[in-house]
Amino acid sequence: MRIIQIFEKNYPENKKVVFEYTSNFYYKLKSDTSRKRDGWIFEWEKTAFTKTFRKKLKGNFFESYKGNAEYYILVNSENFEIGLIAFEHQSHSNRTRIWDIMIHSDYQRNGHGTFLMNFTCEKAKNLNSRALVLECQNTNVKAIDFYLKNGFNLIGFDLEAYTEEQGGGIEARFEMSKNLR
Repeated sequence: MRIIQIFEKNYPENKKVVFEYTSNFYYKLKSDTSRKRDGWIFEWEKTAFTKTFRKKLKGNFFESYKGNAEYYILVNSENFEIGLIAFEHQSHSNRTRIWDIMIHSDYQRNGHGTFLMNFTCEKAKNLNSRALVLECQNTNVKAIDFYLKNGFNLIGFDLEAYTEEQGGGIEARFEMSKNLR
């Protein structure tokens, strides 16, 4: 396995990517915000879908909203691209944001995602980042399990991040973080 940095200038038509997943579960919010308490109680309960949830997004790997991100691909010994990652050190918070991480479906559950995550963790530590952060959807339980296994924790959520067209009205944004210090 080799990790190769790639650059937008080498992709005149941008690099097209397809992010997709299926899930039989999602995390459903149960909350108590009654006035009987001086605060809120939030609980995310793993809940089964009545039918398999499918999400497929097509887009560009290189995007201006990713700021000064670094872009990498993971290739096997035959130079076949099996994964990719994009991350950016954000000096205003001294954290490194993972914008994208993806492993080709034929190569998942073989340690390649952890390999990319460890690579990114080392890069972030070399930048003296205090944490890695990323966004995930409450419907992507396999990804959440992967992030938890790799030392991430839920640090926040946004119930209004996605439109109904983007996630069927049940998607919430999870913000996850891994402390590097």
